[in-house]
Amino acid sequence: MRNPQTDVQSKVVLMHPPRSYRPRKFCCTWPAPAVRQGVATLFLGLCFTVSVSWAAPIATNTALPLSADEIIVRQQFVMTRSSDRITGISRRVDRFESRTVLGYGYSSKLALFGVLPLVDVSTEIGAASASEFGLGDAALFARYEVFRSDRPGRTLRIAPYAGVRLPTGRDGKTGDGSVDVFGGVIATIASTQWVLDTQLRYDLNREADGFERGDSTSVETSFQYRLVPGKLTQDTKAFVFGVLELSANHYERNRLGGVTDPNSGGFQLYLTPGIQYATRRWIADLGVKFPIVNDLNGTALEPDYSILTSIRINF
Repeated sequence: MRNPQTDVQSKVVLMHPPRSYRPRKFCCTWPAPAVRQGVATLFLGLCFTVSVSWAAPIATNTALPLSADEIIVRQQFVMTRSSDRITGISRRVDRFESRTVLGYGYSSKLALFGVLPLVDVSTEIGAASASEFGLGDAALFARYEVFRSDRPGRTLRIAPYAGVRLPTGRDGKTGDGSVDVFGGVIATIASTQWVLDTQLRYDLNREADGFERGDSTSVETSFQYRLVPGKLTQDTKAFVFGVLELSANHYERNRLGGVTDPNSGGFQLYLTPGIQYATRRWIADLGVKFPIVNDLNGTALEPDYSILTSIRINF
């Protein structure tokens, strides 16, 4: 079922505690509507005299940088369920993705990323069922910091990014078969208590074997607030953050054989609450993403929810 709305969670993201921002004393510093748009993220520097650690978004991106020569690995798992009932026939799609994300700090401003997903899709339409398993479409992209403004206890970063999605999945099953491009810009404001990330993104999808997925535009924001500890000390080594994210997505209609599909495209608004545990070298998180507005065209299958969990480690 080549329905873009079955891909409910697609922003693949790589958020992390960068090496230069690990807790210490120092003075002065990423398929498919939601499953196809695989991208990533990252961190910064300030002037603190206490141990601090940075939170990170769960389902969107950050402008905070990677250190030069730093390597980040994130393993993310996403389970998405979409279901409905039309003319007495039930439809359900369960999609599970295991995404491996690798990031490398080429310099203090330029970071390079690769995303490789494994996809398992189970489809039920009435009494019929089918399943597919294999590689999804991989993504390669770069992010470059163009603006930074630091002051004691706070920083602002702005970083555009651009990338390409490659047809490594099986055409029409675990991938689309096309070479697509995507890009956007991220702004991040971070303090010792909270982090706010906002992203604007556009996906330009191309045709392959007569099928062309509609382009998409998204605006996302993520707010992370430190819950524990209440006060920072020199001995603070771990942090718990509450996370709340909002994502607005507009999808153009698909085209099949040069004909526009009326049962595709539309608008969705997602809310993602979550929890995050951060230490000096790694971050673990858990979030639930669900639509609060589902305004899809025709009989496009609507998502019910996504469960996201991941762990990221920096070296």
